[in-house]
Amino acid sequence: MNAERVVETKPRKKRRQTATRRRSTSRRRSPGATQRPHPRLCWYAGLAVMAVVEVIEWPLAILMMLGHEIAHRAHSQALRDFAEGIESGA
Repeated sequence: MNAERVVETKPRKKRRQTATRRRSTSRRRSPGATQRPHPRLCWYAGLAVMAVVEVIEWPLAILMMLGHEIAHRAHSQALRDFAEGIESGA
């Protein structure tokens, strides 16, 4: 019975290695691959366009951009802290 287990595990291990190799080589990345743009790039571009068209003033546009970024970062940090608290309690 012990010999059967050895025979079974070798092909399974080889298949796993082949599948892993296949997955890792199936997706080729070019060396010049770019990163994704900033997630709020459209928001900032919209504010800049409104400032150029003079719908709003430049200082207000800059203040809105900064406030939006600070609020987003604080919210993300609060969520991370909340998740850590839940994780430590579980």
